Amino acid sequence: MRILIVSDNHQDDTSLHDLLNIYDDIDLWLHCGDSEFYSENELWETYRTVRGNMDWETNFPVVRTIETTDFNLVVLHGHQHQVKRSNAKMLDEARKSDAKIVFYGHTHIAKVDKEDDVYFINPGSIRHPRGNIDVGSYAIYEKIDNDEYITFYDWNHNELKDLSQKLS
Repeated sequence: MRILIVSDNHQDDTSLHDLLNIYDDIDLWLHCGDSEFYSENELWETYRTVRGNMDWETNFPVVRTIETTDFNLVVLHGHQHQVKRSNAKMLDEARKSDAKIVFYGHTHIAKVDKEDDVYFINPGSIRHPRGNIDVGSYAIYEKIDNDEYITFYDWNHNELKDLSQKLS
């Protein structure tokens, strides 16, 4: 299974289209909010998104739970979950959904945290990075046999090896 995760593109549709053209082996396309696109945008035929603080579209859910064949995951933006303070409210969402991974955005900082056997993964911002990365980023989750990996990539599709890691 391969899941591509992107967030915070802030009106840039070129980067999302580029990802669709580059990867042909993705099983699930996730967007963690702040696209600033409306629900009619053709990208939502592929990407599953949530509502961010800069998304004025009310048809997007604030929290999305997705059941895969192996586990449940949660997608949210994070502005309503105080992600800049702690993972506590995201952990509550994970527990409600029996999820083992929460993908989120809002901070624009690519990172992985783990609490109580739940992974919290932020792909960073594809357009406006913050933190130690000075170029946009996205992530790909992969499960190969019983091993799980999260690989981060920069805007130019180069692996960010310092962030990428084996999860299990």
